[in-house]
Amino acid sequence: MKKIATILSVALVAVACNRDNDPAAAAPVDAKSAGVVHYNPSDLPGSVQNLNESFGISAKASGTQLNYTYRGYAKPVDNDATPFNSDDLAAAAIFAVDDVVFVCWHTNGNGGSTLGNTNPYGGSVAAYKLSGIGQYTFMDRVDFPNHDFYKMSAHKNTSTGNIEVFVAGQRDPDESGYLLANHAGATVTRIDYDYINDEFWEPSFEELPLPGIAATDIVAAASHYFVLTGNGEGTNNGGLFEVNRSLDYVLKADQGNVEDGLALCVDPTNLTPTSADIYVLDRALGTYRVQKASVSYAGGASTSFSTLSAHSDNTAGGAGSAPINYERADMEFALGRSSSTDTDSLILAMGAGGVFEAGFGAGGISRAFDNGIVTGIAFDPGLGVLYYSLGETGMYVAAMGEYANNAGPLVSLYDNIGRFVPPSSVGGVAGPIPFNVKDISVFQTRHIALASGDGGVYFLQRDKN
Repeated sequence: MKKIATILSVALVAVACNRDNDPAAAAPVDAKSAGVVHYNPSDLPGSVQNLNESFGISAKASGTQLNYTYRGYAKPVDNDATPFNSDDLAAAAIFAVDDVVFVCWHTNGNGGSTLGNTNPYGGSVAAYKLSGIGQYTFMDRVDFPNHDFYKMSAHKNTSTGNIEVFVAGQRDPDESGYLLANHAGATVTRIDYDYINDEFWEPSFEELPLPGIAATDIVAAASHYFVLTGNGEGTNNGGLFEVNRSLDYVLKADQGNVEDGLALCVDPTNLTPTSADIYVLDRALGTYRVQKASVSYAGGASTSFSTLSAHSDNTAGGAGSAPINYERADMEFALGRSSSTDTDSLILAMGAGGVFEAGFGAGGISRAFDNGIVTGIAFDPGLGVLYYSLGETGMYVAAMGEYANNAGPLVSLYDNIGRFVPPSSVGGVAGPIPFNVKDISVFQTRHIALASGDGGVYFLQRDKN
């Protein structure tokens, strides 16, 4: 999100509008007018390379060996036959539904990356399928030349045979022409994936502009989607928006209690088809907060969208005061298979600050451990461990409560168990290539997918333990 600042300087000029503050004021557009470009597997051969390289992690003092195998690698969306002005794209976020793994890509922006990109906008959504034991196949891709994507979510609709894919990010205001008060680029976009024929369905494209600079996260709960916005600077430009799945309009919004939205998370212990608890990580300058909103749809209608209430913050200095401008943040419930309270934690990844526990109340946010700049986290319930990425330093494994409890007295909560070793080569080229993991997905119990920014996407399989 580091390019938000550059976009901000020009985007604020484009927010003058001739409509009121209704977030539904802008009319939807179709895929053609949005510049969507659709590719098929035959157009983009060689997008996935098979791998078969294993490594092990000797769990500290526990006698348990954790073994993983790299099964596939998806190279970055490159500049061959793409509309991105010779800009390669970086893997930003990843989301798996059954055996299909979706990845959203974006430009690494404004000359600040090693790729030398100069175009601040450029997004892509690709689908990869676990097509056999340890085999991944590239299925389809759609490009969005005027968009930039940061996070994603998806939902399988068995009545239509589609997986509804939602991506949160930005769209160039000069290209979109959206007439919406306080809109400066923030959008949520949907495109459906036909999982019967394994292809994106271009006519399904829908988009909803939102007030603000950028949509920074999106989660699904109680048959609705919730989108967070922020500006990457910790100032008052964010909001939480409840949208329907067809992206016709905003159902509810809270723009008064979110300053700079960083991440969203749904409490899996309090989630039903008609209700949910949603947690918001945001910040106001140097103060970080976790806030909670509850939704309920008794009788099929929205009966409650509570005003965000403070769950915890760092007013006592627990999260430090160093800014994390334009760094990523993440939030994850680390729920294990046991009832140990050690595993029932809301965990925060906050860039240079490290990894934190949300806790409760004033000063409740406290540092769990600080081993470097953390860019992504994911909980593996099969092991009771937390995967966390330290950017270019690599990806590590930390013991959560259940794992620590079962491993013996020499293993404590948050102990560093080991580090993922990148593959020695990809496609015959000696490596490792960039291994700067931005987002992590654990799916179907033992499968892991890593969105590794400029380095592309890695697919792994964990051995049974």
